[in-house]
Amino acid sequence: MTPLRIHHRRAAAFGFSAALVSSIGQTFFIGLFGLSVRNDLALDDSHWGALYALATLGSGLLMFSLGELADRLPMKQAITVALSVLGLGAILMAVANGPVLLLIGLFCLRLGGQGLTGHMAIVTAARHARRRGRSLATAAFGFIAGEALLPVAVIAMLGWLDWRWVWVCAAMLVLGVALPALRAAAAPLPRAVAMVGLQDGAPPPRLRRRHLVRKPAFLAALTVVLVSPFVVTAVFLHQGTLSTLHGWTPAQVAWGFIGFAAAQTASTWLSGHWVDRHGVTRVFRVYLLPVAAATLALGFGPPSLALWGLFVGLGATAGANSVVSGALWAEVFGVDSLGMVRGMYTGFMVIATALSPLVFGLALETAAPIAHVAAGVAAYVIVVPWLAARWLGANAGHRPPASGPPDS
Repeated sequence: MTPLRIHHRRAAAFGFSAALVSSIGQTFFIGLFGLSVRNDLALDDSHWGALYALATLGSGLLMFSLGELADRLPMKQAITVALSVLGLGAILMAVANGPVLLLIGLFCLRLGGQGLTGHMAIVTAARHARRRGRSLATAAFGFIAGEALLPVAVIAMLGWLDWRWVWVCAAMLVLGVALPALRAAAAPLPRAVAMVGLQDGAPPPRLRRRHLVRKPAFLAALTVVLVSPFVVTAVFLHQGTLSTLHGWTPAQVAWGFIGFAAAQTASTWLSGHWVDRHGVTRVFRVYLLPVAAATLALGFGPPSLALWGLFVGLGATAGANSVVSGALWAEVFGVDSLGMVRGMYTGFMVIATALSPLVFGLALETAAPIAHVAAGVAAYVIVVPWLAARWLGANAGHRPPASGPPDS
């Protein structure tokens, strides 16, 4: 087996494992402790929500600058930083006795988990890929596995342990198991071109943040790859209002989430294969179409069709989004500045997901008909990707999958 193929498989496995561990800093995991934390620290819903929002926004904004750690440091060192922050967050959650420590703990969890560790997973899978789409799909399955497995484990542990001891166990898992394992997995990976320079010793020209935000290709891509997190966040947060409008029961919504997860899993696998076979630009043009189907079903379908169409359609696009966006940044901007580019994307994504509940809530409060909102979203996701693809460069989706940096 060639060194390149070994690195490809190791990078994909690293991506899956890092994505799985990043779940400890994801919303679904932290939310499992919400009631216990609020009761123990005497917080109401608004204070808990405000602390969480502040920690999330602060960590997301830091990703604008910290994303390029994946370019400047060997991955062994970069993942050490990420998991150390995540482990510190878990420890602070276990000892938090008031809002200040809680805020710092939440900040470290969001920055170390949802931010840096998940970021390192995708960057590594994309940078060292032989088949980039499939490598990114493998890494994305780590996020899905975390969502499927960890809530069950946490709920079981909360049945016989205090919530603080569950966070102690999480810290031990991150620092005692994941950290040495991922350091060992990352050690043999070749260094990024940006770190080793050219063979003649001259460093390659680096893409800077101020240059990136002026590039039409980057701005055009953002108008598409931010749609899925924007819409999914808005729908999930306002699911209660949507349930009232359509007469959905809690049991029906629970089944809807199962449909979301199933569609997300299938689309992750399929999008990885399609990116490798057809090129990322072709997939980029059409992968938001399930959002159009979802919103049209919500706006014009009967209640049962609205429920299933919404959750399955959003799940299909959510699964593809990690694969398409990860491959897109590598294809359009190359792998040597991939950490910086994806870090910028992550920062904009946090801002978008912070704004989306507000925008959707205002639309609901102004009594805008759901059908009108749905038609507007559907028109956007059908037309804009085709226009945006024109800015991505003629060769972005047609050159063969990159093989990553040289083995030297």
